[in-house]
Amino acid sequence: MHSPPPFLPLLGRLGLLTGVMFLLASAQPQKFDVQSRLVQVPVLVTDAKGNTLDGLDTADFQLLDNGQPQKLIVDSLGSGLAPISLVIAVQTSGISAPVLEKVRKIGAMIQPLIIGERGCAAVVTFSEKVDWLQECTNSNDAIDAALSRLKPAEPRAGRMLDAVSEAVGRLNTRPNSRHVLLLISESKDRGSETSLEAVARMCESSAVSVYAFTYSAFVTGFTTKSNPITRLPIGMRRSTLGRHEPASPPTLDRQPRSTPPEQRVDVLAAGEELARLDKSNTAQVLTTLTGGTIMPFTRQAALEEVVQKLGSELQTQYVLSFTPEDRTPGYHRIELKLKREGDFLLRARPGYWAGAAQ
Repeated sequence: MHSPPPFLPLLGRLGLLTGVMFLLASAQPQKFDVQSRLVQVPVLVTDAKGNTLDGLDTADFQLLDNGQPQKLIVDSLGSGLAPISLVIAVQTSGISAPVLEKVRKIGAMIQPLIIGERGCAAVVTFSEKVDWLQECTNSNDAIDAALSRLKPAEPRAGRMLDAVSEAVGRLNTRPNSRHVLLLISESKDRGSETSLEAVARMCESSAVSVYAFTYSAFVTGFTTKSNPITRLPIGMRRSTLGRHEPASPPTLDRQPRSTPPEQRVDVLAAGEELARLDKSNTAQVLTTLTGGTIMPFTRQAALEEVVQKLGSELQTQYVLSFTPEDRTPGYHRIELKLKREGDFLLRARPGYWAGAAQ
């Protein structure tokens, strides 16, 4: 009789060991890789005169998620805010040529005034296509160089929603930071393939705060110091009387001065809010649903002023964080109350998408 090959006993022992390990593993409680999503809600709190309110903490806020109170963590400049990841999306349509001349001059302001020493900024343009000029960087020189390279493209294309969609995707690759998208554009989209509803949902699911520096291409063209004969936007004729677009709308964070003792932010659910808003004003919809705001400008000085205003807001806002007790998939409405007496104004996003919508 032939003796078994020497490796067979070894294989037998390995098989027995594998079986034992399987039985031991089966006896252990099953662990599921379920992670609770931390929801962040940046909040701006101002008094009746527009001054930011300092010194608030967890005890000053109450947040309701679909009507249910939540346990909060409140971060501020004093306690340590997360760094900012910023995407600057600039419309480069030919009709925006006079505006681009102004935007080229603000590059050196972005790092010191908006993102600070720990943040980063990327630059993307959109006209007939979306073009990335600079990935997220903290280099003041790189940001300035990217904005200085802005050039007008196809006269009237402006695929804002496509650019926002790509920007949200890039911001999602930067965890542990506050996601901010700055649109420097007209207030409406021109020819995107992505729908407004899809983009709004992406922004809400990714906790991206959208701000918009908006302008009227027609009005801004008269404020440039360049010779108007040589600086007319590509494709525009001088006979534009009666055809220009209306000026950008005022910001949407104004609330009645007769505010109740319990200050609150309580906007309708996402679907209802989209139905209520004028969808032709794309910037208005995106800023309203994400807790940002519109800051219109016309002249160079006004553009530099809104840059400073945005930087001041981002550095003085509070960031409320909570883990939802109700994890039901779908849209969750946020109600935010300030438990102090007085005439205060709050601006925050009205809700977020949870579960399968993420």
